[in-house]
Amino acid sequence: MSTSSIQNSPRFHRAFSLIELLVTIAIIALLIAIALPALSKARQCVRTTRELAAAQQLMIAYATYADANRGRVLTGYPTAAMVSGAVAVTNSAGERLTGDMAQRYPWRLAPHLDFNFRGLYQDDRVLADLLVQEDTYRSYGVTYDYVVSLYPSLGLNVAFVGGSERHSQFDPAFTRAYGKVHIERSHEPLRPSNLLVFASARAEVQPALPIPGQPQGFFRIEPPIFGAARGRQWEPAYEERADLPGLNSGFVSLRHGGRAVTARFDGHAQLNSWTELGDMRLWADQANSPDWGLVPRP
Repeated sequence: MSTSSIQNSPRFHRAFSLIELLVTIAIIALLIAIALPALSKARQCVRTTRELAAAQQLMIAYATYADANRGRVLTGYPTAAMVSGAVAVTNSAGERLTGDMAQRYPWRLAPHLDFNFRGLYQDDRVLADLLVQEDTYRSYGVTYDYVVSLYPSLGLNVAFVGGSERHSQFDPAFTRAYGKVHIERSHEPLRPSNLLVFASARAEVQPALPIPGQPQGFFRIEPPIFGAARGRQWEPAYEERADLPGLNSGFVSLRHGGRAVTARFDGHAQLNSWTELGDMRLWADQANSPDWGLVPRP
């Protein structure tokens, strides 16, 4: 068979030239470059939607807790004496918890989530990592019950919703000076759709907990202002990688395109920006201005 007849045969396939191969690779690379931002945006949208849904589910559990306790809302951060006494907190095995584990909200709210911590953690892989690494951090004297109470995706507004021992709010001297400044019962908020209960949170690195990566969450969030005399406690600008996120943003995380998921007292969830979160009228039901802070009673 002649050379020309071979080339004209339908079974003959001409190989790509080097230039054609390079052009094809360049086109594929261009398509990938175009697609990657869209894929990244889609993943971010999924994460945001998931956390918004989780916030609403968390508020259902929060409301169920109040119903089961005659309208008394979940205490923000109780004293050690409270969780060692009348406030009985147990883990999923029915074992009683005390100290930090019980003072943080997750285990106290867990029965109203059927002890399903997927409702508290945005990423299932975080829970898996906590279980896989249990032997490692147990060597530091830390248990799974302790760690899982530390990193929920959404932190609780402990200062003004439920009250916090960290702010001495259960001390009679504080009450004499300022009165009761936190919401204690479900009927008390005057602006329930505005009152922030939970928000996207972040923690500082815990050297004593050798867990792969840094879980994106923390059990509490702190307001930009507490006492008027001290003024604003948050730093002027949000820093995504702040070494001390408590000082930078009160542990609030703007991980959703520069916004945080917030869950409000009426049960709805939404996104809020840095500027919006700096308004004290979101944090304290009695606040009447963006820069409101507690002042002693006359």
